[in-house]
Amino acid sequence: MSTLSWNCRGLGNLRTVREIEDVVSRKKPDFVFLMETKVNRDHAERLRVKLGFEGLFNVDNSGLSGGLAMLWRTNSYATLIGYSSNYIDIEVSVPGFDKWRMTGFYGFSKRPQRRESWDLIRSLPTKSDLPWVIIGDFNDLLFQYEKRGGNPHPENLLRGFGETIDECGLTQLPMSGYPFTWEKGKGTLNWIEERLDKVLATQPWRELVPDANVQNILTRKSDHSFLFLGILNLRGRGVICVGVFVLRWLGCMMKDVGRWWRDHGEKGEIRGCKRVLQFVETG
Repeated sequence: MSTLSWNCRGLGNLRTVREIEDVVSRKKPDFVFLMETKVNRDHAERLRVKLGFEGLFNVDNSGLSGGLAMLWRTNSYATLIGYSSNYIDIEVSVPGFDKWRMTGFYGFSKRPQRRESWDLIRSLPTKSDLPWVIIGDFNDLLFQYEKRGGNPHPENLLRGFGETIDECGLTQLPMSGYPFTWEKGKGTLNWIEERLDKVLATQPWRELVPDANVQNILTRKSDHSFLFLGILNLRGRGVICVGVFVLRWLGCMMKDVGRWWRDHGEKGEIRGCKRVLQFVETG
């Protein structure tokens, strides 16, 4: 299971769509969350078809800005919990595994509206008690080192955002790759870089997904990076994780095939090997 998140700055641009297709082809995410799509559902639906995904929930743009889209590869994976012009909230269900919750979030971009973003985040925990992860462009910082260039970020804004996520039981997941996800004025004396895009999660979600990792994927056509939330192992009901299950199955298969080959050698009948494989598959 994995999620790709991007403030794409408009799906009406063919080059933007191609970049999404390219990253989806390489990373093969199960979910894609897009912000500032600046288009209606018809455009988002065409992208869903191009990507070969089954599910889409779209929040239309408002004038020349806004717009959100959450796409998922398999319809049975997602159930809508709620939405607004700033977020799409879904319940994630994978057969054989515990349910969890994922919110794609887009914070208000103007500083006078920061408190509105914080209040919106504070309103979300009451909507579900499932293990929770929230991903997106928060337009906010937690620490001074998340910014390079320009004036220091106001301390009251750092404190307000930090207190908000603390109250919600959220912590920021570490990110690998380039340390900043947004830039302005590159190549000039006024070049500013910030880590506006983040993945936050509750402790129950981190325990459910102990090997989750966040990657920063630089882009060619946007001032924002992609964020890729990868899930290597997902704790399930009665199974430790998918990876361990597959490795154990392969180990058992090779052990039985090796035993047959040792007993029969190259001259043994191939149907004997077939019986061993059938036994491993059904056993």
